[in-house]
Amino acid sequence: MERSDPRERYDDLVVRRERHEVDAERFDELRDAEVFRSGWGVAGVVLDGEVRGTTGSRTQSDDGGHLLAIRNEAYPTEWTLPGGAVENGEPLTDAVVREVREETGVAVEPVRPVGVDESVVEEGRPDGSGSTRRVEMAFVHFLCRATDPTVADGRDLGDPDETITEAAWLDGLPDDVFNPDHTRDVYEAALVHRDR
Repeated sequence: MERSDPRERYDDLVVRRERHEVDAERFDELRDAEVFRSGWGVAGVVLDGEVRGTTGSRTQSDDGGHLLAIRNEAYPTEWTLPGGAVENGEPLTDAVVREVREETGVAVEPVRPVGVDESVVEEGRPDGSGSTRRVEMAFVHFLCRATDPTVADGRDLGDPDETITEAAWLDGLPDDVFNPDHTRDVYEAALVHRDR
């Protein structure tokens, strides 16, 4: 199945393009990462006006801007949006549903893409005369609605090959978020599109 690039359909996406030059050892590590092998990753900007607390009670957010976020071993001091690599032949929307469910237990419905974070990684030559190898990937951020906002028990977060240490509904975007500028931009775009 051919995967369509949301940048071809939407002209209002928050787009960030980055180029990184790394040494051969780091290049091999990144090239072997699932998201670079796939070429695509997804993240859910999951918003919910009601959230279920640990006691099962529900509370209403003033602006409906509760945000689902995770902490993991890779970024233990920062919140990140749930997401990950797209599997071979998997549509982007199916991937975001799967990834959010795996990492948080929350069931979601994708509304639309709101951002793309494109990374190009090149292996730099030791003499500084350019690059020898290159990999690219695009990470698509989707606005999602929670259809079942119940967060899984901490023992049931993530896959066996990843350690999600916490998943929670937050009152908006926290200051200690991974990739703060881009994440803030996609969060704000999601808030705009949520009410359309």
